[in-house]
Amino acid sequence: MRTAASLSGIVPMNIQCRRAPRTAYGLRTAFDRLSIADGYWIAPHRASRIPLSIHVKPGNTATVADAPPRSRVAALPGDLAAGAVSALVMLCYAMSLGTMIFSADLARYAMLGVPTALVSCVVTALVIALTSSMRLNIGGPDSNAAAFLAGVAAGVASSVRADGGSPQTLLLTVLIAIALCSLVTGVVLYAIGSSKRSRSLQFLPYPVLGGFLAGTGYLLLAGAFRVMTGEPLHWRTLALLTHLHWLAWLPALVVGVLATVLMRTWKHVAALPLTLAFGILLFYVLLRAAGLSIDEARGMGLLLPRVALRLTGIPELHLRAQLAQGGIDWTAIAAHLPESLVVTSVSAITILMNSTAIGAATGEEVDLNREMRAAGLANLASGLLGGMVGYQSFNRSMLNARVGATSRMAGVFASLACLVVLAVSPGFVALFPVPVLVGLQLFMGLRLIVQWVVGAWTKLAWYEYLLVPVILGTIAAWGVIIGVGAGVIAACMMFTLLYGRVSCIRMEFDLRTRTSNVERNIEDTEALRGLGAQVCGMCLQGFLFFGTANSILQRIRERLAARDPVLVRFVVLDFASTQGIDASVSISFVKLRQLCATMGADLILTALPPRSRDLLTKTGTLNLRIREFDTLDAGLEWVEDQLLGASAFAPKLGDDLNALLAPHFTASALNTLSSRLEVHDLQAGEALFLRGDPGDALYIIERGRLAVSLPLGTGRSVRLRVCLPGTVIGEMAMYTQQPRSADVFAEVPTRVRRLSLAALVALEQDNPPAAQQFHRFLVKVIASRLALATEALRAAY
Repeated sequence: MRTAASLSGIVPMNIQCRRAPRTAYGLRTAFDRLSIADGYWIAPHRASRIPLSIHVKPGNTATVADAPPRSRVAALPGDLAAGAVSALVMLCYAMSLGTMIFSADLARYAMLGVPTALVSCVVTALVIALTSSMRLNIGGPDSNAAAFLAGVAAGVASSVRADGGSPQTLLLTVLIAIALCSLVTGVVLYAIGSSKRSRSLQFLPYPVLGGFLAGTGYLLLAGAFRVMTGEPLHWRTLALLTHLHWLAWLPALVVGVLATVLMRTWKHVAALPLTLAFGILLFYVLLRAAGLSIDEARGMGLLLPRVALRLTGIPELHLRAQLAQGGIDWTAIAAHLPESLVVTSVSAITILMNSTAIGAATGEEVDLNREMRAAGLANLASGLLGGMVGYQSFNRSMLNARVGATSRMAGVFASLACLVVLAVSPGFVALFPVPVLVGLQLFMGLRLIVQWVVGAWTKLAWYEYLLVPVILGTIAAWGVIIGVGAGVIAACMMFTLLYGRVSCIRMEFDLRTRTSNVERNIEDTEALRGLGAQVCGMCLQGFLFFGTANSILQRIRERLAARDPVLVRFVVLDFASTQGIDASVSISFVKLRQLCATMGADLILTALPPRSRDLLTKTGTLNLRIREFDTLDAGLEWVEDQLLGASAFAPKLGDDLNALLAPHFTASALNTLSSRLEVHDLQAGEALFLRGDPGDALYIIERGRLAVSLPLGTGRSVRLRVCLPGTVIGEMAMYTQQPRSADVFAEVPTRVRRLSLAALVALEQDNPPAAQQFHRFLVKVIASRLALATEALRAAY
């Protein structure tokens, strides 16, 4: 499969692309599939990615920038040779793309298309050579933009005729429209680069890109047909092909076949320029064999008109006079402004792909934002001088590197060489054979249609593939704007359907598998485990919209039905992993609240993002007795307190330490342990110990509340858990004799009992049974923690 980068002019590369993996939503964006390694020609080893004059040892990574220093004089011949070759290729582009824009109804002014393209070659190549982030970059007009510019020119011309404009008005309006298209493109590209938003252009659905490229292929075929017959491509006009002179179609057929064969077998960057040269030579050989003179061939439409290319030499074009007389149809230009914006969009995407490919092939670092600014400046300058849209070209840059360029001088020289042709030898363009241009258009158009209509069938899912022929047919019937727009809309609808099938429920839980970060005594923990089925909780994810909101309600109904006869008292929804919601979600939550009300259950929402909370507030959803908490832990802590407060099975032990510990000790052992404990009272906010303090004691909480927090390097801290009466804290550091790993503060006035390491050792020596019961108690505490952690992991996976 070939990419849009291969359309950066008429020197495409034949590239094979592996199938990329699908995303979670089934759709792929253009850059998911058109990666550097898959979508562009990459040299088989690093040494071939750089100019041949630079030698690289096997296994080493080298770039153009790693070349040994050479004097400017020594490097100049290579740059001049590369610049000369690039200039010849740019002239071919200018002749073919320029005449493609001024074809069919504008064929009378076809000689203006070439200088328009040459202005773009001169300006774009010069500006990009001087401002690009890559030294070997070559810029110029591109077939992608030219195909759309041809549509813009034809549309503007049709509008001017419909308004009754004169030939002078038509010509000036078309030229101004092309120049304004370059200016608009320059402004937008420079703004994208300056705002550092280049990466945002990569989110283009891959099937839409395929449909667009297939449509581009159709436009190239339609353009070739108009060049040969002077009529638009239609079923009724196909018969005109039978009336063509053999010299009009035979060179075109040979060029198309030869280009196809070379691109499939040789796959060299010079394949198409050599095909072009052979086609020109073949045309003149056949012309001589047919006994036709150059003037006769030009009269038959086989050569471009021999007219002076200087704008001042065209009698119908007197810019100042026409501007003074209002000889420009601005209404027609404004009516086709959306098409100009399509050219801008295509240019931005192509720049992104071409620049990435050039950097991968040459080993140079690529600054995409700088490339956007460079292309923006180039198009602004080109538009001010009347040139067409142009930007970085992958194939021309590769040819530049292969010939031996080592600096920006190659691009500068190529630009100046095109300027000389434009200023000194404009008649040279009139010798370009029209059938050769038709052959190139046939090759490019058929290749695109075959690879995207036939080849894409094995690379896309059937529902993605359907977009390609739909967009192609829409472009053929109603134009590019409607075709691409319809494709984007269809892709968005497909994305919505596929995304709606992705589960928005990240995890389901109850209090048996997910508890708050509040550590309670063993008795309360066991009681909550027995009451855990009364909680139905879900952690949501992604963006919640009409396609997924109803699935949440349906899943909760299924869970509630499966728990019968257990009465669910609390339904908890956590939004911490969501990216937002739409208004339709509020309707589902209203239904969910009504469902909870019929069961006597509370609906609890936690960790609502600010925008989601504002939306639910505006729709009145949060006013329906729905409880809200900042975090899931806060919500679960409130639920746990409610369950323990209302449960007849939860023990009411109060704040007496002896009552808290009595279930785990004999009376004598508890009295012995109590005598070894030291009483410490803490005020709210007072530290029990800090991270790094020696672990010389453990603490049993008698009353109050302690918070364990982990200090971060930024000066902030993260609360890990909260400990309530009857729990033990600090035992791990004491047993391992390591420094404290976290900070512990009292959240409220708190009393703890301290057991030092020395007191524990003395207890083990003086009363081994009491020490044994204490160690057994600590094992129960640690085992309870591990059981909760195990259940949480099981629920997560």
